[in-house]
Amino acid sequence: IFSWSQADGLDVVRHDPLDPVNLAVDRSGHLLVQSSAGPEGTVYSFDPRKPAEDVTILPLQPSAPHPSAAAVLPVNVWDNGEFADQLDLDTYEYTTLAQMFARDVTSPRAQEYVSPDGSLFLPAGRVFRQPPNESYPGMDPTGWRWSNNLVATRFTTATPGRRVYVVSSAENRTYGATVRADGALGDLNPFAERGGESVTVDSGGNVYVANGQVFVYDASGKEIGRIEVPERPIDVLFGGPDRRTLFILAHHTLYAVKTRAAGEAFALAR
Repeated sequence: IFSWSQADGLDVVRHDPLDPVNLAVDRSGHLLVQSSAGPEGTVYSFDPRKPAEDVTILPLQPSAPHPSAAAVLPVNVWDNGEFADQLDLDTYEYTTLAQMFARDVTSPRAQEYVSPDGSLFLPAGRVFRQPPNESYPGMDPTGWRWSNNLVATRFTTATPGRRVYVVSSAENRTYGATVRADGALGDLNPFAERGGESVTVDSGGNVYVANGQVFVYDASGKEIGRIEVPERPIDVLFGGPDRRTLFILAHHTLYAVKTRAAGEAFALAR
């Protein structure tokens, strides 16, 4: 797990082999980490200011209301039906990619993880596993695993009622939605006919989509600009002291672009 700042450059926050794949930050400043370790994956929390051995494993628990907490959600979801037969034998029609995506992201999860301070909850969807008795290069003893949380490019956090943007990667389409109290999405509507790896939004309502380059849309879904990047971007996120820096992550490089509008405020802004 790395951090970067203008003053200190690139720094290692944790180098322990705990298989982190995604992060979120709770109100206390602790990191909530989605790990690929274990048959169902693992979620843990730690304070980056404390010693490396100070790690809390979060238990999987039944979902419950969290009126003052923010939901942690994958910013991109891949639904293409490869884990189930999608043919309706009554109509002989296949479920479309849009229908699969909507069915997935609007369905509440039965279980979740909750940060130690109670400010974040991470809905836990089903984990599909490749049986470990089949041998592939790089496979660990628990086999390959897939879930929305494990394969997402990034997590986003949003309080119930807040508008978010999510990518349907199989469709290559971006949607707008409202986060419900249970962490599922409501009021789901197509926003832009371009998806890709990641999406973020600024305080002016402009939406930035990483898809080969960074495409910029206004709040109505009209394309208004494009940010050319030397490498294919895999994530976009606002940061910096004034939140006017758009960080663009590629496989080998972290790029930064100054923007006119600041990034949207954090869901748990103090």
